[in-house]
Amino acid sequence: MPADQHHHFDQVISMLRLRLVRHFADGVFGAALVSDSRGQEWVLKVQPRPELETKWTTGAEMAALLHATGYPSPRYRDVGRTDQVVWSLQEPLPGTVVGHVTEPIATQLVTLARRHATDCGQSRPWRDDAIRSARGWLADIPLDGPDVAVLELALDRGAQAELLETTIVHGDFHHHNALTDGDGIVGVFDWDLAGPGDWRFDLVMLAFGCSIQADSCDPEALDHITTAMRNECPHDVLALMTACQILRIASMTFARKPARAPAIVSQLTKALASWL
Repeated sequence: MPADQHHHFDQVISMLRLRLVRHFADGVFGAALVSDSRGQEWVLKVQPRPELETKWTTGAEMAALLHATGYPSPRYRDVGRTDQVVWSLQEPLPGTVVGHVTEPIATQLVTLARRHATDCGQSRPWRDDAIRSARGWLADIPLDGPDVAVLELALDRGAQAELLETTIVHGDFHHHNALTDGDGIVGVFDWDLAGPGDWRFDLVMLAFGCSIQADSCDPEALDHITTAMRNECPHDVLALMTACQILRIASMTFARKPARAPAIVSQLTKALASWL
């Protein structure tokens, strides 16, 4: 974790009168295990982007809605901000991060994804937002002509797709954000970017993650997930969501390692051409 990230954690820990137990391995959002004055342990996340407070608050609300139905999402204590950072405090979940997806794990992940088809009481113009973002990424990232053509075709096919706007979207639903105890899933974490939209995006993301990391997923498990995805998603919906996911990864890669972005997009587009 960078020194400035440690500094931000120290500031929030001091402000909230917490005690640092240990830092977790780095992810998109840095996290640490902390304890309060009563010895209760919490997971503290801190990012130097205070403008994300509204988004993180919405994510906490989505997690709470599902938690109330018995879904294994964490309970949030609070989300807040300072002039420099946004932070969240949530309960730690038991279990071990899924390293390899077997068919029983795949079945449970698909079942959990389908539970996201819950009306959350909020709405987002998911299709229009997705196409706007995807076309922006496509215009900004220098990609090979054949890949651009495939992705443009997918976005064109999805231009009139009928997407849901009020169900829960985790936004980063893949097996590395799930926790198991034996063969049972006991937790799903990283709800920071969750919000209203089309829950099927989570199923597409699950299949996407298992497809590009085939060595971490048994063939039977991948077949179960992709079959569920195809059963739930009409062709135009699948084309749009897949193109958006490829371009989202390309955007993140280009921001960090621009030289690698074209090769990664070519690999993903080729691997998932049958979906498009």
